[in-house]
Amino acid sequence: MAAQNVDRFFRDLTQIETNIFIDACRRNNVQVLTPSFVYDFAHPTQGRYHMQMFRDQAQRAADFIAYHVQGRLVRSRHWRSERGLWAGRKITPGFMVDMRETLPDGSRNPDWRKYRRFELYADVVLAYYELFRANEGNLRKTWKQIEAEGPYFPDLTDDMVPAGFKTTDHLERRSRITGMLTPSQSGFQHLLVNVAYIGHWIHKQVIVEWHNHEAIIPNDLFMYAYNRISQTDFYGEPNPHHVPYRPWIRHNKADRPEAPPTYANLLYTDDLEHDSHHRLATVWGSTAQKYQYQLYDYSRAQSNVWNIRAFIVDDIVDRMLLERLKATTIDEDVWQTALTSIDYGDHAEVRRLEAAIKQAEVSKDNIIASLTTLSHPAIVEQVEARYRVLERDIEVYQAELLRLKSGEQKRMNLAQAKPVLETVIARWEEVPRQERRSLFEAFATHISISKITRHTKTVTVHWRDGSTSTESTTHRSIGYFWDDEDIARLREMFTHNADQVDILRAFPDYKWRALTQRMRYHFGKGWWKSYTGDKKYPRNTAWADTEEAQAEPRDEVQQLMSSEDWSDRYR
Repeated sequence: MAAQNVDRFFRDLTQIETNIFIDACRRNNVQVLTPSFVYDFAHPTQGRYHMQMFRDQAQRAADFIAYHVQGRLVRSRHWRSERGLWAGRKITPGFMVDMRETLPDGSRNPDWRKYRRFELYADVVLAYYELFRANEGNLRKTWKQIEAEGPYFPDLTDDMVPAGFKTTDHLERRSRITGMLTPSQSGFQHLLVNVAYIGHWIHKQVIVEWHNHEAIIPNDLFMYAYNRISQTDFYGEPNPHHVPYRPWIRHNKADRPEAPPTYANLLYTDDLEHDSHHRLATVWGSTAQKYQYQLYDYSRAQSNVWNIRAFIVDDIVDRMLLERLKATTIDEDVWQTALTSIDYGDHAEVRRLEAAIKQAEVSKDNIIASLTTLSHPAIVEQVEARYRVLERDIEVYQAELLRLKSGEQKRMNLAQAKPVLETVIARWEEVPRQERRSLFEAFATHISISKITRHTKTVTVHWRDGSTSTESTTHRSIGYFWDDEDIARLREMFTHNADQVDILRAFPDYKWRALTQRMRYHFGKGWWKSYTGDKKYPRNTAWADTEEAQAEPRDEVQQLMSSEDWSDRYR
């Protein structure tokens, strides 16, 4: 093992690592080579002497760090910085350091090692502050504007800096759009709260010299930015003038291009092993401008498990509900069964809510009684906060109790609805979203969704009479939603020259053009030359457009209409 000097190995005052190193080299018979000496700690006669020499050299290296570097050099740097003098730190953009000890007339320079305005950068920094105020304190918007449009820091050359002065040379970050020098978003935020721009000097995160040098930002402009970013004042105390900017604007839901989902808060899933019957969240996708039902699992690092567009599920449930209404109104016995299956709510849940309301009322009475014995302001404030929480809980419980008991009125409304249900069925597309939801809650309890593959999920409606209706859905996409097994099945059918009709039947959601494009994407251009299957339809044909598809549904409808259990199959 070789090094230029022993101090390249260790400068440790404790000498712990040094002795561990010596012992390891001795046990493994490793020699340490330096230009002036070869240390052999395992030498039978000189080994102990070599160990002591190595320790002495390492100790001198540690003493040099402790007594010279930290004891003199670093202390001298702190001495200068504490007095508002530049001591070698990064120079704040917009300033330059006056390195002239004497002025041209020979007199002492009062601004020696102090900040001076550097015009090329100071004008850019001032423009940043003005842009921030023009954007009403929106930090991200201002930074994006600077990133795309500037102004930018100029690339400096030696002739741009006056003789006897030193300016910043650490700026390296460039705009990804224009390639010009710009601060990063975090650097821009720190720039806006740097008190050096109004003349104060900081040492160890504390202002040690007030009005130490020339300010390059007007005080009112600086304080505008400071009060919108910094939560603490110049002394480290909470900033009473802090006015945080809300970066996310809450837009009016009525302005969204899509109506809210019909069946929000009625969808559940059992896909989480540790949380069965988990309710799906209803969220608005700002990028796609669509509502979606989303499964979250906050126990995972990636909380989003899966999601599905709301309009896909709503269309399926609407179709099931319409079929259910048709089947129910045909048979009088089925109609009466539907009426009797509607209860005014779960009796156990009603009792639970009534007990919770009663317990909360008792807790409120106890809090009121205890206030007469409390005098400490902090404890009184906590008790009052607890009282307000109990009041909010009671409001929530009462609202839920009212919702459950409203089922009785719902049953009465449904009993009177039969004369007009046929009109509702005939004009289903005109039925408002809320009315569809009310009809659904009258006939069904909830909806469950299960993930089968990445793009296929099953939707199951649980009716109040105990029966269920299930339908699967597939994302209408020719993109990356395809599973490996679907791609393999498509290739196998083309490879074995299956008829075009059979291929379209196997993939009813896609046109022939989409299927051939998928083959070309995965298996290249040459695959088409080997296909000799029977092809009778043009490229824009889907399964529903074929004569075979149009013939099959008619036969199925006639069979269902003639079947005695037709209504049962659609309940």
